[in-house]
Amino acid sequence: MNISQNPYQKVLDKAIEVMAIVGFTGLVLIAFMTLIDVFFRYIGFSRISGLNDVEEVAFAIVIASCFPAGLRKGNAVTVRVFGSLLGKKFYNWFEVFGSLLTLLFFSIVFYQFFLFSLDCFYAGRTTSTLELLVWPVWFSVTLIMFSCICVQFLIFYYSIVSAFNDVSQNFDTQKF
Repeated sequence: MNISQNPYQKVLDKAIEVMAIVGFTGLVLIAFMTLIDVFFRYIGFSRISGLNDVEEVAFAIVIASCFPAGLRKGNAVTVRVFGSLLGKKFYNWFEVFGSLLTLLFFSIVFYQFFLFSLDCFYAGRTTSTLELLVWPVWFSVTLIMFSCICVQFLIFYYSIVSAFNDVSQNFDTQKF
């Protein structure tokens, strides 16, 4: 079963790719801003006021935006010893079990981020220097974590289909 055959997965793949590009671009911008700050300090100027606040909230989105692509590409840590020893049928069912555990993990992470975002919203939390509201950032991270659930649900679904049909999974991760 090839996960890239359905047009809905192609749209999802494009969205995941855009998220990953946004995350990588954010990382490059943070590195560039840090480089400028260090250079200015080196030549005798004071540090850039508020840079730490901006980087603090930007890192959350940068890091979170990498998770959907990592899930889609199958970069999760897996132990396939038992499945390999017991044959293809057991291997596929161990993949189902691993996909389910990953789905549950990201569901719990999503829920915790949702609670934290609500707390930031109701408490009116801000950054220390610029006093930027942080709840929009954390709600964005929460939405990204929800996209992880969607991605992992598709992987879970296709692992079940593969296990019932007794075929090897082909998530076509090389084309992503």
